[in-house]
Amino acid sequence: MHYFEHHRLYSIEADRRDSMKFEPMYKIYYKKGEDEWKRILDNRRYSESSIVLPIAIHEYNRRHTYTAFFMYHPELVNLLLSIEQKKHEFVNLAQRVPLVMLWHVMNGFLSSEIKASNDIEGVRSSRREIQDAIHNIDNKKLRFSSIITKYKTILEQPRRFIYTSSSDIRRLYDDIIRDEISKKNQPDGAIFRKDSVDIVNHQDKIIHRGTLPESSIIQEIDQALMILNNDDIQLPIRVAIFHYYFGYIHPFYDGNGRTNRFISTAYLAKHFHPLIALRLSAVIKNNKKQYYDTFKMTTAEINGGDITNFVMEFISIIEKTIDDAIALLDKRIKRLEDERIKLKAFFESHQITDQVLQNIYFLLLEARLFSLGAGISKAEILKACNKSRGTIHNRFKQIPNKYLDTVKQGRTESYMLKTSILD
Repeated sequence: MHYFEHHRLYSIEADRRDSMKFEPMYKIYYKKGEDEWKRILDNRRYSESSIVLPIAIHEYNRRHTYTAFFMYHPELVNLLLSIEQKKHEFVNLAQRVPLVMLWHVMNGFLSSEIKASNDIEGVRSSRREIQDAIHNIDNKKLRFSSIITKYKTILEQPRRFIYTSSSDIRRLYDDIIRDEISKKNQPDGAIFRKDSVDIVNHQDKIIHRGTLPESSIIQEIDQALMILNNDDIQLPIRVAIFHYYFGYIHPFYDGNGRTNRFISTAYLAKHFHPLIALRLSAVIKNNKKQYYDTFKMTTAEINGGDITNFVMEFISIIEKTIDDAIALLDKRIKRLEDERIKLKAFFESHQITDQVLQNIYFLLLEARLFSLGAGISKAEILKACNKSRGTIHNRFKQIPNKYLDTVKQGRTESYMLKTSILD
């Protein structure tokens, strides 16, 4: 093939790939000017692959308001296919986690999720106090006990949560957030706030003003909930749309982010494994600047109400959430396989032949790798081995204390095997 013919075909292929890549409207405005921007915006809005949404978008202190819409761009479709494939990969991996350790993994993910959600909002919290509340769930006096109870329900009954009205959102807020909010920032309207709330940047410049008056907040939240529960739209897309709208409306003076992320987690857990949903805040925290920049530019007047880019960005966060969860489990499962081989060699060299004692050692090893530092209690060992209390007590005494790390949670002691003994 002649060089110039080859170069021409290469250029055509490059143009085709570029046309498959989604470009936000605000970038088109700067690249191609206002007239071409208007033409492309109209083409997108009225395309057969676009869905117009009921809530208009207005950038603070700007002239124009635009009806929101999103489009099923090929890049968005590919993202949806990718997260479905990765979801199945994660579910297959999760099935390899030792059953006795599954709740420990869930509690570890739960602790990280609450900590990350608090960190995003600048709410002071420690892993220790969150872990204490998780392990003493019946003690309602402990800080974060209410939100932990709600998150636990996501783990136990992921399909239970459905929010259909503004009143549902207020009840959720009262359950999980209100006790953490200062008196001056408590909701003062019939359901939400009755005065204005501004979002400012690091220079204290207003970049967004939440919806007003309260009657409009209620109307727009109810419309956003209709989208969230619309089964005609794929769940990741409607969760992304609701997530944007909730941040845009900003129904409360404080606690909007944590409430919004809880709702997103609850709905994602219905479609994905709950452990995937419980990595959402951690991934948002690690991509915080990009997350907030995307929100800001989606609201910009020169974006023309096209929220496709936010939808894609949010679904990319879901994809990273799945990748993150896969990496965490895969690393521990591979290490468990390696350490099991070492433990069997340890049994031979130390002439440990008793099956019950070997099982306890294996449980202690699994606790080291999957309990995320919490350990396994004797009650859990008793249940897993299905032996009498006396039998377990007798075998446990045969394990030297120097082989164990002991963790205290209240009055309960839990244990993990020191893997250094296997080297």
